[in-house]
Amino acid sequence: MSEDHPILGIPALRGNPFQAKPLERGQSNLLVGRDQVSANWARHLKARNPRKVLLIGESGSGKTSLMRCVSEEAGKHVHLDMFPTSEHAQRVLHEVHGSLIGFDIPANVQELVSRLVKFTEEIEGPLPLISLDYSNAEGKTLAEVCSNLIAPLERLNAMVVVVLSIEQRAQWPESLVNRFDSFEIIKPLEKGEVKALCEARMAGASKVGWELNEISLDYVFDKTNGMPSKVMRVMRDLVDEERANPREIKFEQPPKEVIESPAPESADTYVEKSVSEPDVSIDFDLDLEELAKEPVRDVYPAPLPSMGGLGGLAARNRVNKQENPPFDKKAVQSAPPEPENVDANSLWVADSPEAVLISEPIVEEEYEAEADYYPEEEIISSEPRIEYKGEVEGLLGQLMNALKVPQGVGLADLLAAIRRPVIGHKESNPLDIQTLRNLSHGEAVLIEVGSDREFSPSDSRLQDKLNIRRPRMSQMCNRLYRAGIMSVQQKGRTRMFKLTNDARAQLVAWGMMEAVV
Repeated sequence: MSEDHPILGIPALRGNPFQAKPLERGQSNLLVGRDQVSANWARHLKARNPRKVLLIGESGSGKTSLMRCVSEEAGKHVHLDMFPTSEHAQRVLHEVHGSLIGFDIPANVQELVSRLVKFTEEIEGPLPLISLDYSNAEGKTLAEVCSNLIAPLERLNAMVVVVLSIEQRAQWPESLVNRFDSFEIIKPLEKGEVKALCEARMAGASKVGWELNEISLDYVFDKTNGMPSKVMRVMRDLVDEERANPREIKFEQPPKEVIESPAPESADTYVEKSVSEPDVSIDFDLDLEELAKEPVRDVYPAPLPSMGGLGGLAARNRVNKQENPPFDKKAVQSAPPEPENVDANSLWVADSPEAVLISEPIVEEEYEAEADYYPEEEIISSEPRIEYKGEVEGLLGQLMNALKVPQGVGLADLLAAIRRPVIGHKESNPLDIQTLRNLSHGEAVLIEVGSDREFSPSDSRLQDKLNIRRPRMSQMCNRLYRAGIMSVQQKGRTRMFKLTNDARAQLVAWGMMEAVV
C-alpha cells in the first residue's frame, strides 16, 4: 500500500461492505443523507396522496437507491430501468400492467389504461409506487415517451416518479416539466454524511464499533466531492488494500514520564464523549505501595452518616453493638458444685452455743486505677471504635492516589464515566413473555421492522408511519429493550435497535415467523 493513502484502522470484517452497486429493497438502514425526501414520499404514500414527481441528480448520486428504499413504504412497487427498443410508450404501459395486475394484457390501449385506473382506485393501504428510471436513454427520446405517457399517468391513483440525470433534464422542454407536481434535486453528500455513510456500511460487516478518522475522511471527501458512488469505490479500494497489506500504525513518541510508568490499556476505561456531559479524560497509573498503606483513622471516629427515615436508629444500633457486645453464655465461669450428702434446704445450726463465726480474710480484687465506678452513661471504652466514615474516605483517598486520578476528577465524574455506553457493544435483557403477549400496534410495527433491519428512534420515515414523534418512539423502544424484545447497540451518537434472538425464537415457536436457517 502506498504511504500516501490514509490508515483506516478497520476491524476484522466478514467481507468488504463497500460496493458501488445501488441499494436494494430492504436496505434502507444504509441510506444516508436522503431522510427528508424519503420521509415526504412515505407520507404521501401512506396518506394516499397521488403525485407525479421528477427526481433529478447526477449519475451516481444515489437516485436508484432512494427509489428502492422508498418502495418499502408502498403497497405495490413498479421499478422500470430497461428502456424499450421500440414502441416505447406502449411497452412501458404493458410492463406496468404486468407488474400490478398480471400478464393478461388487453390488446386495446384504452382498455389497458382503464384497468390500471380501476386497480389503483380499489387497492387498499398505501398507494402504489411507479418509478421510471431510464438512465441509458437519451433525454430527447425520453421526453417524447413521457409526453405520450403523461395523460394516462395522470389518471392513476398512484405516486409516479421519473428519474432524470442532469444531462437528460437539460433536453426536456419546460412545458413537459410543468406537467409534474414537483421535482426533487439530489445533491452530493456533505462531509458529515460521508462519515455516517462509511460507518453505517462498516457496522453491517463487523460487530466491533469503528469510526472513520479525520485524515481518512478528508482524503475520501477530496477524492469524491461527496458523490456516493465514488465514495463506495474509493472506500472499497482502501479496504481491499488494507486487508491485503496491513501495516502498523505509527504513534507519536509519548513524553518521558509516560514511558517510565505506562498506563494499562483496558476497554473498561473507554469513555464516550457526549455533548451534554463534561469531557473527563481519565489517565492513571496504579501505585501498589500507596495502596498497601493503612488508612488514617481518627482517635475518636464519628459514626457512619445515616440516610433515610430510620437512618439515625440504625446508626445508634451499630454503635451500641460495638460498645456493648451481646452476652456470651459460653464465656461465663460456672459455679462450684455443692458438697454431696447435704440437703440444700436444711438450716445450718452451730454445734455449740460458744461457736464463734470466724470471718475469712477478704481478698480484694484488683481494679484499674481510678476505674472503681462510673455512671453508665460516662463509661468510655478503652477500645477505639471502628471508623466507618474515616475508613471509607481514607481507603477512597488512597485508591485515588494509587490510581493517580487527575486533579479535579471526583467520584461523581468517575461514576458518570461508568454509566456511559461503549460504542459497538450490544446490550439486551432477559425476555419478558408477558410484555411480548400484550403489545400495542406501534410496538408491533417496531418489532416487524426490527426483525429485518436495525433502526433508530430518529428514523423519520418510521415516525411518519406510526404518526408519532421522536420522544414517543424512543419511549416505545426503551420499553421493548427493558422487556428483552429489542437489543440496543451504540453506533457513534446513535442508538440502533434490533429484535433479539430470544424474541425471534419465541415468535418462531408461536408460528408468527419463519426460522432463519
